[in-house]
Amino acid sequence: MTDALETAHKKEISCTNCGAPIEYIEGESVLTCGFCGTTSMLAGFDKIVKVEAHYVLPAKKQKPEIRVSVMEWMKQGWLKAADLADQASFSKFDGIVLPFWVVKSQAKTYWSGKNRRSRTVGSGDNRRTETYWEPTSGQFSEEYNWSVYAREKPDEIWGLDALNPGGKSVQADWGKFFMGLGMGSRASGKSNLLDGKEKFDLEKIPEMKIINGQITQDRAEQKSRNDMLNLHRQIADKKATTITDCDTTVDIIGVDLVYVPMWELAYTYKGKSYRVLANGNSGEVITGEAPVGKWDKVVVLAIIMTILGAILGLIAHFGDVSEMWIGTGIAGGIGAGYALWTAMFSKG
Repeated sequence: MTDALETAHKKEISCTNCGAPIEYIEGESVLTCGFCGTTSMLAGFDKIVKVEAHYVLPAKKQKPEIRVSVMEWMKQGWLKAADLADQASFSKFDGIVLPFWVVKSQAKTYWSGKNRRSRTVGSGDNRRTETYWEPTSGQFSEEYNWSVYAREKPDEIWGLDALNPGGKSVQADWGKFFMGLGMGSRASGKSNLLDGKEKFDLEKIPEMKIINGQITQDRAEQKSRNDMLNLHRQIADKKATTITDCDTTVDIIGVDLVYVPMWELAYTYKGKSYRVLANGNSGEVITGEAPVGKWDKVVVLAIIMTILGAILGLIAHFGDVSEMWIGTGIAGGIGAGYALWTAMFSKG
């Protein structure tokens, strides 16, 4: 949004605690006073509600510490370029304080479905394999501190989906290498933005811009409920060949508003740009993009081609072990040569 457009839609209310003016942009509904730190929620026309469960994660990690943390992250993990930390050049390093509704809840799912099985029946010339369906069912439950970014466009800050299960804590970039198969990326686990929370105090987030929220508490509760329903459906889908019924209940225990210092980073590596998002309280990298090294591609493709060669050898020379391994060796050699050529001369 341009400065002119922001000015045209700028409004003002008085703080419910100290009476100081609070400027905000039309559409924002969770507002923090820059004088006393009180947060109010616009719950309707001329209706202002003070947010009582209002916390902050102190900005304990500033730019130097975040830089060290990100450099360590670059050095760790599988399938990252070996020289990433040495060759990376930062092009963006911005600190900002973001509002989150943290919905404390428990989700429980009962599911039922069918697993596809096979068995051998008959004997002699009548021996055959047949498939059948076996009924199965189960249940699982999980407690969450589900984070909901209190803005209408969650993608305005890259990487926030990694705060909840189902996101990516590492996003590996294979470039044009078509056989990466998603390896090197890691799914995010449960995060807890309430860990280390303190009563809101502006002095705990010095010199960092605070962003007002746009999503009210009731909408945050509904969004978190829908997100948990979708997650549990995905989990249930992996428990059987076919899921015929999936019933999930979500009990919301409480909701807190937490302001979290974040650092948005961008870096370049060999002419290509990548992004990183870090927690300004813990210094932890929440999520980041990382290039896969060329020699990693060599190894991965050589392994894949060797496996394919072994499979082809079994099919073509079933029962003849020596010929099978000759075919495997040839296929593996071709695969390794192609992998080396791809890694050394591919730009992606």
